[in-house]
Amino acid sequence: MEKQAGRLIQTANTALGYVTEFALNYGLTFLGAIALLVIGIIAAKMLERWVRNTLSQVFSFDATLTSFLSVLARYTVLALSSVAALTQLGVPTASIIAALGAIGLAVGLALQGTLQNIAAGVMLLILRPFEVDEHVLANGISGTVSTLGLFATELKTDDGLIVFAPNSTLWNAAITNHSRNKARRVELEIDVGNDLSPEQVQKGLLRILDAEKSILKKPQAETLFSAIDGGAPHLTLRFWARSEGWQKSRSALTEAINKGFGKKGVSVSVPD
Repeated sequence: MEKQAGRLIQTANTALGYVTEFALNYGLTFLGAIALLVIGIIAAKMLERWVRNTLSQVFSFDATLTSFLSVLARYTVLALSSVAALTQLGVPTASIIAALGAIGLAVGLALQGTLQNIAAGVMLLILRPFEVDEHVLANGISGTVSTLGLFATELKTDDGLIVFAPNSTLWNAAITNHSRNKARRVELEIDVGNDLSPEQVQKGLLRILDAEKSILKKPQAETLFSAIDGGAPHLTLRFWARSEGWQKSRSALTEAINKGFGKKGVSVSVPD
């Protein structure tokens, strides 16, 4: 029993010696690595806050872009501090870079679609083909932009539906902005009929245009012969209205033309 107790004590002393030697040799190294990580976390948070405040208050950046850049700055500092901590522990820098490259490649392949949406969102924020509250048509999607997010854009259609469109879908399509210009040209097809001459119809249309308050006076409206179908002339009426509410202006003018000409054979149609 005494021999066994002596062996246990000897083993414990040996283990304690190894632990003490390890702590003396590598304790400062571990403490340094932990200190680097703690400093990196604190610096990352401070930098994120500074980038967000600077971009939003000083440069008036978009809120979504500001959030993206501030988070990017934070994770960049965290990555650098992690590399510094591993280097402090004696891990070769080349191995760290190789591991980060492999991890980045794997993450990139797994999140390829997500990364495309992020890149497209950044480009939409920078180039500004549309902004919030503007009405657009892109890739068959028509609606008013509600929010422009980092991954997707939310649009409200004319019939009240909410559409979430991936940013890459919008970025890779032709975008028609219906709200960017304050004025929009509208066309109506006028069937003159046989009761009135084209000249009489033109004069009557100009009088109706002058009386319609929703129609812009400049640029000036114009009437053009567009087709001759079976001997009955047709006119194309082109006028300008405010982009906001142009459909109401077209409807009001159509009603005014039908009332103004009565039963004189003049009819109005809306081109596709």
